[in-house]
Amino acid sequence: MTDAAHSSAPRPLSEIASFHAHVYYDAATRTEAERLRQWIGERFSVTLGRWHDAKVGPHDQSMYQVAFATEVFPALVPWLMLNHGRLSILVHPNTANPRRDHLADPVWIGAALAVHGEILPEEAEKEEALPPNTNPVLKP
Repeated sequence: MTDAAHSSAPRPLSEIASFHAHVYYDAATRTEAERLRQWIGERFSVTLGRWHDAKVGPHDQSMYQVAFATEVFPALVPWLMLNHGRLSILVHPNTANPRRDHLADPVWIGAALAVHGEILPEEAEKEEALPPNTNPVLKP
């Protein structure tokens, strides 16, 4: 059962400070990941993270992160659903519980992959959305 099922009230949306999308790729899909990254940067006010060509943190596969504000979610996430191609994408909220964010509360686009959330803390500061490092030049 979820935390909300055990509590007397639903969790408020104010728990979510921002979101991350982890875009996973391998040697066969690296070009697709590059194209998707360019498209995202052209269309959305996000922060594009570094390329991780090896396992990092709880992630078993190469990936890059896209950090974005809650206001960007309604446009970006449906767009990713339509444009992810063969890539798997984990979208999770940033609350004060990174373990729950990655394991219990995410949305998967494409095939779900292993995430080793046991290495993540159960308590942390909420990560506010970073200032975007891209200047979108196209309309979504």
